[in-house]
Amino acid sequence: MKFAIIAAGEGSRLAQEGVALPKPLVYLNGEPMIHRLVRIFEEAGAEEVVVIVNQLQPQTEEYIREVLEAEFPQLIRLVVKTTPSSMHSFSELAPYLEGAPFCLTTVDSIFSEDEFYSYISEFESSDCDGLMAVTSYIDDEKPLYVSVDDDLRITGFHDTKPQPCRFISGGIYALRPAALKTLHRCMAEGQSRMRNFQRGLIQDGLRIYARPFSKILDVDHADDIAKAEAFLDMQYVCDKEILGVSRSPQFSPASVERDKAIFDAVCQCLRDRVEQVDTISEDELSEHDLWQYSHIFSMARGQEALRLLAGAEMREAFILNSALSIQHYTRARLVEAFAENGIPQPETVVISLKRGDDIPPLEYPLWLKRGNACAQELDDVCYVASPEEMPAALESFRNRGLDEIVVCRHVEGDLVKFYGVEGTDFFYFYYPTRGEHFSKFGFERLNGVPKEYKFSHKKLKETADEAAQLSGFVVYGGDCIVRSDGSFAIIDFNDWPSFSPCCEDAARAIASRI
Repeated sequence: MKFAIIAAGEGSRLAQEGVALPKPLVYLNGEPMIHRLVRIFEEAGAEEVVVIVNQLQPQTEEYIREVLEAEFPQLIRLVVKTTPSSMHSFSELAPYLEGAPFCLTTVDSIFSEDEFYSYISEFESSDCDGLMAVTSYIDDEKPLYVSVDDDLRITGFHDTKPQPCRFISGGIYALRPAALKTLHRCMAEGQSRMRNFQRGLIQDGLRIYARPFSKILDVDHADDIAKAEAFLDMQYVCDKEILGVSRSPQFSPASVERDKAIFDAVCQCLRDRVEQVDTISEDELSEHDLWQYSHIFSMARGQEALRLLAGAEMREAFILNSALSIQHYTRARLVEAFAENGIPQPETVVISLKRGDDIPPLEYPLWLKRGNACAQELDDVCYVASPEEMPAALESFRNRGLDEIVVCRHVEGDLVKFYGVEGTDFFYFYYPTRGEHFSKFGFERLNGVPKEYKFSHKKLKETADEAAQLSGFVVYGGDCIVRSDGSFAIIDFNDWPSFSPCCEDAARAIASRI
């Protein structure tokens, strides 16, 4: 398999921000970016690495000829030509890529080496026309959004985000020679942007699939260098070391054993795949426990544990579910975000008891829910049948020092409970009022026996996944009401439930996502 690197850009933004070296020679943790890519490609089994550099930066050509060609003899083919765009650079490389599968990337693509090796192995064993690296991590001024079907086959590339959409292009393309016909057509039509080439692959009917990476960064600005180095530090120091943080019993009302079961099941699935999986309770967590781990899966909900995990996350650790997201998206903020982004929910408002906000003129019955967290005890959720019951209900929240209250209308219909893991095919739902199902607080009975109104299961999954992308609750659970016309409203959405009716399947999906 051949590999190709586009290193012909001018790096003008870096130069304007005081970076003296040409972009390909910018050091990341002591290694120039062009050197890093050639080393990774050689370790991935490259038979040849074709590199294009421009004529305006002779330092890059000199480094390749004097350093890289000496270190990697017979591996590098160098093209020196100034081109007006990345697609033109790709076109200059194309004659050397005919007749064999190849992987193309720009010189500043920063990614996990382990993920890349798995990606190349997956492509080599597949029969698809192309495998595109994608990521849900967005740190790009003009991201190219990627829509996929249930099998991760790419259905489109978009300048603006369609709904639902969880990926952007990572700028790494593993392709078979048929893709070069699309390149030649795009060039003949006067196209110049790589995103138009990607669209052309879909237009020409090629079978192009997405391969998710946890994170892919570009180095376009001076401050991107520090971000990239921090990310790579985590990859090198913490390779294959995973930490699981279990939930404190105080945040598992009536569900201690169920929460333990899903946590233990995820640990077992991970230990079947990787060498080291450590565990700790959120009650025992300290900053020292976190520094060595690049991947952490956490059910924690306590403020101190979330503070420590958020610190690790800001140091570029991958945490599932995101501690920063859990800190930010209280129930009150979540319902406001759902309203802003079109996630269907009942008529809902947030009030402050300290400010003395009036209850809005919503039709009774209503539900009151604590706004600063998910329900942790029975009184955190209150059903209010009439205006006469409202003063006592509000006083109950006030007496426990709770200020922010979510007020929403009761919706008639079938209560449906659902569980999912965003980024996977896993999705499970059931009617909790039918048969013998576990109930945390017993509120389900208020919707009665389900009539099983017909609704789109696919649409519910898409909506729930969109809510997960918005909130950062990748591992999620929730409740919705399905109305008689088949429409539905999300009435609850939480991070990392116990998955009690589908624990083993959920654990496999969570482990896969990690």
